[in-house]
Amino acid sequence: MAFFRYVALDENGAEREGTVEASASRDAATVVRAQGLRMMRITEITRAESSGFASRQYSISDFLPISLADRVQFFQQMALMLRSGLSVLQALEVARELTIATRLKRSISRVAEEIKGGAGFSAAMEAQGSVFPLLATQLIRSAESSGELDTVLERIADHLEQKATTRRNLITSLVYPGVVVLVSIGVAFFLLTSVVPKFAAFFERSNKTLPPLTQALVDWSSALAVASPYIGAVSAVGMVVIFYSYSRPQGRIFIDRFLLKIPIVGPVLMRSSLAQLTWALAMLLRSGVSILDSLRVGTGVVSNKAIESALELATEDLLAGRDFASSINRRPLPSLVIRLSAVGERAGSLEQVMQELGDHYDQELQASIKRMSNLIEPVLMLIIGSMVGFVYFAFFQAVIALA
Repeated sequence: MAFFRYVALDENGAEREGTVEASASRDAATVVRAQGLRMMRITEITRAESSGFASRQYSISDFLPISLADRVQFFQQMALMLRSGLSVLQALEVARELTIATRLKRSISRVAEEIKGGAGFSAAMEAQGSVFPLLATQLIRSAESSGELDTVLERIADHLEQKATTRRNLITSLVYPGVVVLVSIGVAFFLLTSVVPKFAAFFERSNKTLPPLTQALVDWSSALAVASPYIGAVSAVGMVVIFYSYSRPQGRIFIDRFLLKIPIVGPVLMRSSLAQLTWALAMLLRSGVSILDSLRVGTGVVSNKAIESALELATEDLLAGRDFASSINRRPLPSLVIRLSAVGERAGSLEQVMQELGDHYDQELQASIKRMSNLIEPVLMLIIGSMVGFVYFAFFQAVIALA
């Protein structure tokens, strides 16, 4: 007996796949037709392949996480195909063929199988866990009843694209200052451990008293040489403690709250989180999702745990019967969001207020990033130039004094 994989059409024209055991392909086709299916293609496979454990060549894409760009492309393709008149199942089959990311391709296949088994589109996506964001499944569930699935899928794609752009700009804005700090520390360490000791050895051979400024520089260099192992050990322990604390819920809340208080960095993180939150709330409310469910889903969009914790408490207050504005009246949420939410709630235009707040915070974020980028270069030149200039001034002062 051999195993055969078949592709056939049922009475509704839907494509079905499966395996069957038979002595020959003709017998396998007879078995498939007996099930009321119309044969399209049949191929012989091994026993391992029939069990789903066939040996295959794995690529690195099998283990990489699904990128935001892959998700954006998937939702854009689905929206386009649904507008073109394809059914959800047909659109999924085409999207699976067009998708390059292996993990996403497998998830799309599982969603299609769930739908073939009678599940709804949103339920099938939700069964895939974190592959598809909760925001997307909630919006699709709402769209399934309103009949605006293609429009909602386009909104999801736009939101994820906005999120990707904001994240990219945020990373750029935070990495640049970090590089400046590291370069400054590296230059100072190089000067004090490599350049200054050579000058000190040269001056010591003269057996003359060094100028105060030069002597201070030599003393700093000697102290750093002695303290370097201890500084390295303390830094390593500090990093371990920080990473461990960040892996714990309360520790991450504390660290994220501290990050929001850092000058320059804190406002950037706050604006990024608020832009994502208010955009998500606007989209959910526009799609007919209740305020309570919108806040629950929107909480998961925010990456800062201090803000997320405040929103979780706000959800409990909202569930207890309080209005939206007073429920979110918690630190670290700014008063602008609370006041405008109260106005929008009273006027029945909360969705529009959330959209305008998202646009406002996104504009503020872009302006902050631009100001930071314009400021970093001269600051970098000033810091490094000052350190190098200080060393050379102290060196030449000693040379003149010893001449």
